[in-house]
Amino acid sequence: MKARIRPLAPCALVWNYPDTEPGFAALADACRAEGLTLTPVTPADTGRTIASLCGGPGPASAPAIEADYPAALIMNGLDRARLDSFLNRLRAGGVSIPLKAMVTPTNQSWTLAALLAELEQEREAFAARAAAKAAQKEQ
Repeated sequence: MKARIRPLAPCALVWNYPDTEPGFAALADACRAEGLTLTPVTPADTGRTIASLCGGPGPASAPAIEADYPAALIMNGLDRARLDSFLNRLRAGGVSIPLKAMVTPTNQSWTLAALLAELEQEREAFAARAAAKAAQKEQ
């Protein structure tokens, strides 16, 4: 008998973006339109794997890790066309979430804290490159 690997559920994990934010209703609407379950994640979830947060295998709970990152959105279950549609809905709804990622075979085994740290490093690297480019233009 072959083992069956259950795929991760289509979901959107949202970090540090409470339902009191002006764009939260638009985020919830966009998730509904694209068939994603919107799951707010908290500091208590930082030790859990991305897979477990998306309903896949992994520890149901793990020790929390201190994490202080800006708002983040981690999406699973969208092909390119649906991702574009989803992001367009977010922009139209005024949703401002600086860190975004798709769940991949690589990052689904990472903890939430590890993925947030990676996203923040990428954001800082992009900002540094943009600043360097702007400085070159001024010369």
